Amino acid sequence: MDIDGDPCTVEFSRSARRLARRAALTLLVLVVVSAVVSLARGRQWWDMLWLLPGYFSAFFVSAFSARTPAAGLRSRVLVRLNRQELELAGPEDTTVAVDWSNVARAEIHGRHTPFLVVEPVDPGLTRPPLRRWQMAGHGQSRPYEVRVPLADMSPGRDVLRRELARRLPGDAPGPPPGA
Repeated sequence: MDIDGDPCTVEFSRSARRLARRAALTLLVLVVVSAVVSLARGRQWWDMLWLLPGYFSAFFVSAFSARTPAAGLRSRVLVRLNRQELELAGPEDTTVAVDWSNVARAEIHGRHTPFLVVEPVDPGLTRPPLRRWQMAGHGQSRPYEVRVPLADMSPGRDVLRRELARRLPGDAPGPPPGA
């Protein structure tokens, strides 16, 4: 349920718990790989552990790179779905609202670094109206696409896929199977 009391509103936001879980799993994998490499080289298993702080720092730099103000995503709420529209976090604390009837496509791409791609039928009907390449970002291929990174999002991507499939108009393409 949302702040407005609308039970049909679903918010997807960043989760510190999911980031911490991914960081712990990454640290565990790095320790195991370092130990195996050390043993394979005929050394003590802990000989390469001094490299872990560097690896772990690189992990955090990559994990937070999509969250910096320079990347344009300051808002904690990434995606909000309600009865009338789909709201997406945009650059510099803006929110782009697209009516469901104005969604040409909404797809989730990527497994390790997932992102939502939304393209409106008429960019002039979004709130605020989209200008050509206004939401330009990494990997954007069309002038009016809005891309929102979904890494460490709560609830998960499967819930977002179900909600998008349930709310998109029947003639609009949904997320590709197995994406």
